[in-house]
Amino acid sequence: MSGFAVQIALKDIELAAADAAPSPLLQVVRERLEATVAAGHDSDDLAAVDYLRNPRS
Repeated sequence: MSGFAVQIALKDIELAAADAAPSPLLQVVRERLEATVAAGHDSDDLAAVDYLRNPRS
């Protein structure tokens, strides 16, 4: 693991969402992080979120 792991970012978003008013932006960010974790990138750097959007061959 290097940088800021996706799983830590997801945990932080969930903590923020628990204390915040419902937000479409928070929901989109949470969904993107959850998809990144589901794809097996939970311990990877947060930059892995972009990899799902732009997969490299």
